[in-house]
Amino acid sequence: MIALAVGVAVHSTATTALAAAPSKAEIVEARLEIETRNAGAGADVLRRRIDERANIVLREAKVLPGDRDDPTLRIVVRELDGDEPGYVASFELRDAAGAPLADRTELECPLCTETELVARVEEQLDAVIELLRESHEQPEPEPTDDPNQALAPGPSEQPTEPTDQPPPPVRQRAGMLGTGITLLVVGGGAIGAGVGLAVPEPKVDEDNPLDLITTRPIGYAVLAGGIAVAVTGAVLTALAVERRRHATRSSASLTPYFDRGRAGLVVGWRF
Repeated sequence: MIALAVGVAVHSTATTALAAAPSKAEIVEARLEIETRNAGAGADVLRRRIDERANIVLREAKVLPGDRDDPTLRIVVRELDGDEPGYVASFELRDAAGAPLADRTELECPLCTETELVARVEEQLDAVIELLRESHEQPEPEPTDDPNQALAPGPSEQPTEPTDQPPPPVRQRAGMLGTGITLLVVGGGAIGAGVGLAVPEPKVDEDNPLDLITTRPIGYAVLAGGIAVAVTGAVLTALAVERRRHATRSSASLTPYFDRGRAGLVVGWRF
């Protein structure tokens, strides 16, 4: 009785230790394809049974279902040639591009029932899983005995000296400033012309007293266009001066002026 209790305790302890021991197998991913169209009348049932058992074996081996970018494990089952009953199962491993990762293996199972064939396929999967893991392993770099070489930074780790970023091209700022001043001048002239055309009172046409001669509509149109051009020029000038101020610490000012029959902006800047 005591020996039996000790044996049960030892067995329980060993089982617990094995269950608690972490598995060092790395998780890999692969697609599973099964083809049984040449396996006779029970092809569909055979395919479902192999698929069920193969997925269980793969999950236990930490091989998870993959996608089109992962390797493919293909199992093809067909009947034996000739009159002898039985099956032939082939195993192929291919990468995502379709290139073989290992040699194609075949398993002949003469006089096998469907249950026996499923068991044989399940046994053969262990070797195929090992080949799959070997294809996933990457070669580790060889250790070096030179400590200086081990501590030397790689090409991508070399320190780089900070480089000063070049300032924006002066020509671009000068071009924007010149355009803005030009538009201001043109807009100011148009404003003056528009005011000159809009101020005079309408006159009666001497040839036809029922008609009036007036330049106000044209003056209003010229005045509106001049204001739009002047505002655009003011915006461009302000932007150019602001950029130059940040680059060269310059200052600028925009002063509007109005006079009888005239209106405009005075632009000034200091370097």
